[in-house]
Formats: sequence, structure tokens, C-alpha cells
Amino acid sequence: MKSFLKISLLTFGFLFFLGVLLIQNSLAVTNLFLDESFSIPTLDKEPPIPIQDKELPKPDEITLLSEKDIPRHIWVAGQYLKAGKFKSVITICAQVLNVNKNNIEAHALRSAAYKGLGNKKEFQKEAKLIKKLAPKSPAFYLYLAQTYLYFKDFKEAESTYKKGLKTSSEKTELLMGLASLNAENGQLKKASDQYLQILKEKNLAIKYFLNANFGLCRIDFKNKAYDEVIKRAKLITELYPPIPQGYLFLSSAHLAKGEINQAINVYKKLMEANPESPVSFQELVLIYNDQLGDYQNALHYAVEGARKFPKDAKSQDVLGWVYYEKKKYPEALKQFQAAIRMDKKNPYYLYHLGLAHHKMGDKAKAKETFEQALNLLDPNESKEFAKELKSQINQCK
Repeated sequence: MKSFLKISLLTFGFLFFLGVLLIQNSLAVTNLFLDESFSIPTLDKEPPIPIQDKELPKPDEITLLSEKDIPRHIWVAGQYLKAGKFKSVITICAQVLNVNKNNIEAHALRSAAYKGLGNKKEFQKEAKLIKKLAPKSPAFYLYLAQTYLYFKDFKEAESTYKKGLKTSSEKTELLMGLASLNAENGQLKKASDQYLQILKEKNLAIKYFLNANFGLCRIDFKNKAYDEVIKRAKLITELYPPIPQGYLFLSSAHLAKGEINQAINVYKKLMEANPESPVSFQELVLIYNDQLGDYQNALHYAVEGARKFPKDAKSQDVLGWVYYEKKKYPEALKQFQAAIRMDKKNPYYLYHLGLAHHKMGDKAKAKETFEQALNLLDPNESKEFAKELKSQINQCK
């Protein structure tokens, strides 16, 4: 039986970081990274800990009162664009443009949304205005590429990034997008070269420095170059101790080499460096439970994580899974229900709840829950999981 508890952990960590780390300022170069061609951005204070939005607010639920509210609206509109909710993007951008009619980000987002809706006239109107207001801005190309990515038109996305690189004055984010696309399409050498090119830039913003390094970690992990992952991720954890993603890569590389104790120590260091992150507790549970079969330690960290982070859905789900593995189904059911109350649209939590219902003899409830989980999936991206859910549904008939 597959738990699906650990699905795409590294992918999730990387995408999560890309989406929510909003460090916008460029910073001075003061040190060397690996060799003299690499530079490390530094901070006067620690970077903010990323915060994940459980659910995006609806367009009519967010209020824009002044210029200071614009960055939040732009970020939300960007997330809606990635999700293909183009009408919501247009609604949010209209709010921004009512406050600042020349905001390039809003115009670029709106142009990409019109492209997604197939409104050629409005798309061209916005494109013409952007060219007039900010001909060297990368925003138009960045958001247009996101629209193509939503439709899985990778060829057009690549072409859009390349066009932007020819005309834009700020090329880093475009090159990041192109590198990520190449990595996703299996062109790992090309992606690696692009990430390395980014790291050679002077006065590199922290978000690009980190994301380029995380991109290289992902590539090295795919190539099973675990020592390279360890070397790079260890340095990131030393430079920016509170950020969990470096620890995820570092520990995963140790686990891939069979170095379980080192992996455990990595998460214990994270626990000290960032006591506000539930990641260390969750990952220690998985190591003790799945790698070592050590129920007592797994239960200890699961209980402590759920207690320390009562509003974190995954912490409740992890505790539920530990109970489930030990056939304590009523206790597991309670924790899965708690997780779902906090994150109603998470198919993996629903899957776990369905398993608990099934084990407790309530096939009708289990079938209903598995069907709910299946309806939440993107069939093109979760084929293995969809197959598992359909199998469970059949067993409940």
C-alpha cells in the first residue's frame, strides 16, 4: 500500500519556495561561492521565512486601498494566472490600475490573461500599451510565458522567454524561467548552464541566488550526483539557516546515499535554526517511520509537531498516518479529519481519510471520500495517484 505521503517532496519544496519567497531587493556581493565567478548576496538581517497561503483569496475578498497594497494584489493575480483563472486575473488587475493606471505588472498580467481567454483584440491593445510605457520591461514576456505554460505549450513558452531576453533590460528572471522550463523538459545540461550563468551575475538578488542553487540541486539530484547536492545545499543552510528548502535537499541527498543518521541530524539543525517551521518534525517522522521502522520516535515527533503547529494541516495528517500505520484507526481518522478541516481541497488528506473509513468498515463513506479526492486531481499530472484512487473506489463497491 502506498501512502502518497511523500509525493514529490523536493518538487513541492522548490515550487513552494518559488511561489512565496518575495524578497525583492538586490544586495551587495561580499563573498565567493564555489569559485571566483560566483557571488553571494548578503543581508543586514535574516531573510523572511516563506509563508504559504492555504487558499488564495477571491478577487472580491481583497481590498486595495493604496499603493502599498499593490504588491500583494500583483502576487495573487500571478498565482491565478498560473492556475488558468484568467477572468480573476483581469478583475484583480483592474483594481490595481484604478490606483496606478501605469502599473506595468498589472498591464502585463492582464495581457497574458487576455491571451489565455483568446481575446486577441484586448491582448494586442495591452501589448501595444506596455511597449509604449516600458519597452524594456521583462514583465510582458514573463507573464505571457506563464499562460503558455498553463496550456502546456512549452515551445511557445520557450520562444517567449527568448524574445524577452533579446529586448529586456532585466534578464535574470527570464533566464530563470527558461532554465526551469529546460529542466522540466529534461534538458538538464542546458538548464544547469543557465543556472550557473545566473549565479555569475553581480549584485544578484537573494531570491535568484537561492532559486538558481535549488535548481542546480534538483538537477544534480536527478543525475544522482548526491555529493554535489550535499556540497551546495550545506552551504545554503550555512548562509541562510532559517530557510527549510536547503535542509530538504541536504537530508534527501544523505538518505539517497544511505546516510540516515546524517539526514536526521540535518533536520535537528533545522529545528534549532527555524523553530517556527513544521518541516523538521514532519520529515523526522517519515525517516523514523519509513526508513527505520522506529514507531516510538516517529510518534514522538508526530505528536510534538501536531501539538506545536495545531493550525498546520500536514502536521495533523502526518500524525494520523503514524496512527494508521499502527492500526489505530479511530485516532488516525480524527487526525485526518482535522487536516481536512484546515485544507478541504487536499486530495492526499482525503485519500488518507478514505483509507481510515475503509479500515473501520464504512465502505460507503470511504468510496465517497475517494471520489472527492479523485475529482480534485488534474488527470494529466497525477496519473499514478488517480489509478490508486480508482482502485480504492472499486474495492468499496
